[in-house]
Amino acid sequence: MKLFAAILACLPLAASAAGASFGDEAEAARSQIEKSIQSLLGSVKVNSAVTGTVTHVGLDFIFMQDGDSAIKVFLVDAEFPRVGDVVSAAVKPSLEGGRVVFAASKWTRISTAPLPAPRPASADDLVFVAATRAERARDVNWRRVEVRGRAVGMTESGFAMDVGDMPVTVVVRKVPSFLSDCAATRPIVRVVGVAELVLDQSALAGRVKWVMGVKVHISGADDVAIEPDLVYLANRRDRRVWIGVVAAFSLLGLLVVVLAAHILRQSRRRLRSQVIAGERKRMADDLHDTIEQHLVGAGMLLQLGRKKEAVEILQRAKREMRDVVWGLKNDDMMRLTPAEMIREFARSENRKGVYRVDCRLQGLPEHLDAQAMRDLSLIVREAVGNAVKHGRARKIAIAAAECVEGGWRLRISNDGTPFDPANAPGVEEGHFGIEGMKARARRLGAKLSIGASDGRTVLELETEK
Repeated sequence: MKLFAAILACLPLAASAAGASFGDEAEAARSQIEKSIQSLLGSVKVNSAVTGTVTHVGLDFIFMQDGDSAIKVFLVDAEFPRVGDVVSAAVKPSLEGGRVVFAASKWTRISTAPLPAPRPASADDLVFVAATRAERARDVNWRRVEVRGRAVGMTESGFAMDVGDMPVTVVVRKVPSFLSDCAATRPIVRVVGVAELVLDQSALAGRVKWVMGVKVHISGADDVAIEPDLVYLANRRDRRVWIGVVAAFSLLGLLVVVLAAHILRQSRRRLRSQVIAGERKRMADDLHDTIEQHLVGAGMLLQLGRKKEAVEILQRAKREMRDVVWGLKNDDMMRLTPAEMIREFARSENRKGVYRVDCRLQGLPEHLDAQAMRDLSLIVREAVGNAVKHGRARKIAIAAAECVEGGWRLRISNDGTPFDPANAPGVEEGHFGIEGMKARARRLGAKLSIGASDGRTVLELETEK
């Protein structure tokens, strides 16, 4: 099979794009690179059809595999093949999330064949992205894999797994009925399907690729098997006890039991909805205020050719992303006072050598609880990140003082393009940074204001006594 012939033809395009000079902002650079590659891919002509075994059929795409080679093909106005069909298709390359994918309007069924044997995949395998031909045999993207982990709950597209402390989304049109209570029982499951790594768009800017999520596509219940363990059996036992208690109460009267069961179900649904909504909001805010700032800093360092420092920042972002996903707290930060925490942040930013952060901190409290420390830290991070990303600031000053009437005031100013609140994009345009800072300020019991003074953008955070 010559399945990767078209992909290899596109690799020089990505390499040339990675060597292009960056502009002032990483976002603009990545957008320009993606448009350039997309334009070049449009001129690529694939002379021969690709051939392989269909391993999964999605809503508008299929996965094909032959040996260690695998691709994703979007079908345009074409009848879909079945899993196990060996097909040949004339394809056209395009981009999806930093990867070369293909589109086909016609395909031909050649024969049928057994599916390729799934490869056991660990958490490390599921975040590995091949950068060279020699590494391709280890890359599991778009290949059949077997993963083993604990089912932790339902998602909009299937269910979620914990594979070696890494979240994995299993995509299936209909979740098997025996997993309907997996959030409570947390069984260990073995899943066989096609892995798909979701890459950050910065993959277009060089060989450093960042896996933002992992999906495993399966066809149905036959691709999932439960492996009972002590945790699962204990949770099932707890559920039986609960059912027994309900049965005992039923002796008091059928009407009381029915009414109680109805109220309980409604309460659990509301609580579950509130927990899920709150957790999604927490993760969205934390990812915006931490991971995005790390990626902006890494992009600037890449512009300066300082790859080692950029890799260190991306590794730090990886650790913080895992903390955000699982709601972990930073114990190191809790050993510091608020002033020490801000100074430590300033030192880490100054080590980048791209901009300068100066501190003059007096009057801050000696101790804040875990939630308040995290809120204060993320307000400072967001303010500095916005100054650099949107205002192109090079000098940032952080000053704190005790208020005369009690409480304390924190002031963050920068020499970048002055901030105009009237023209600032808001939630309607998909920008949540300012709203996130206001929400954190309210939890701190503080007032937050942003404006311009003497040609400088100034953010003030003031608490009452």
